[in-house]
Amino acid sequence: MSRKIIFLLFFVVFVLRAQQDCEKYFEARKAQLEVQTREFDEAKQALESYKASFEILQKERLEALSKKEAEVNATLAQIESLKAENERLLQEKQRILQTIDDKTEGRVKEIYSQMKDAAIAGVLSEMDVEEASKIMLSLESRKISGVLSKMQPKKASELTLLLKSLDNNTSN
Repeated sequence: MSRKIIFLLFFVVFVLRAQQDCEKYFEARKAQLEVQTREFDEAKQALESYKASFEILQKERLEALSKKEAEVNATLAQIESLKAENERLLQEKQRILQTIDDKTEGRVKEIYSQMKDAAIAGVLSEMDVEEASKIMLSLESRKISGVLSKMQPKKASELTLLLKSLDNNTSN
């Protein structure tokens, strides 16, 4: 029986020692897990802090971008408004110039139609051929033939050729 008791004592000691070893192992493992948990918590806090600062930075950039976009849109609207105003002013200017041209052309035609052929021939002979041809085109055909007959042949032929080319261009 004493062998059994020794064996049993030996077994109990072995089990107690194994239990102590397990407890030490588990305590060591628990300490490691606590350190890892603290490290994970610190990493999690750092990540959350980084995420929060990133979100704030992103929000600030989006606000700045929205502000710039609003400024660009306001500038574009202003440019469009100025463009429309410029187009309106240009059309008004063209209308006024056309009115002036029409009145001037009408008055020039009226003045030249009342002049004698020789006087017109003298004035047009001194003018540039293109300007003289514009005035000639405003006159009646009968008046043109009278004026050309009073001009020097060289000037009359230049005007005739220019009138012919202008007449061909307007009829095409």
